[in-house]
Amino acid sequence: MISKAELKVLDLVAKGFTSELIGQKLEITKSTVQTHRRNMLRKTGFNNTQQLVGWAVKERLVK
Repeated sequence: MISKAELKVLDLVAKGFTSELIGQKLEITKSTVQTHRRNMLRKTGFNNTQQLVGWAVKERLVK
């Protein structure tokens, strides 16, 4: 369902990093980070990042 690259992004989103900082940390563009976020929302059916992060924490995909 969620790719390894998307999980890396999701973990940093859950820790409160911005898309720009996530991109710098993972050495990808801000646009790529935003694409990963959109894809995760599409795959899970959630309407926003807060719902996505809440689900990921509940499912123990992120800490």
